[in-house]
Amino acid sequence: MKNLRTTLAVGATAIAAALISTSPTAASPEMTPFDQAAACIQPVNPVSAGAAQVHLFLCDNGWHGQITGATPGDEIWVTNASGAVTAWRTVPTGATSMNSGTVGTFGSPWRACGKDISRGVIGCTAYN
Repeated sequence: MKNLRTTLAVGATAIAAALISTSPTAASPEMTPFDQAAACIQPVNPVSAGAAQVHLFLCDNGWHGQITGATPGDEIWVTNASGAVTAWRTVPTGATSMNSGTVGTFGSPWRACGKDISRGVIGCTAYN
């Protein structure tokens, strides 16, 4: 009976680890939005923010921005039609990209903005 409990516990742990590693919610915000766990479209062209590129994506779970070719400390966020800043994030140490937070699938038109902090340059996509 003890061997059966041990086998079941090890099996349950392996299954839980596999589920966590493939779960979209366990994904790092640095993941590319074209990861298989996310069905995304890019409705507007990316723009430059200094040396970085700023993208706007609509995924199954909502709108978010992404900054690529970035350096630690660079910023990414989305704004609505009134200009309110939402879902702001900074690129962490050791990373070259970052996703903003997600703002949902409904609401006002959204655009993504990013800032190259070393140059003080801000770039914003067109509104969706």
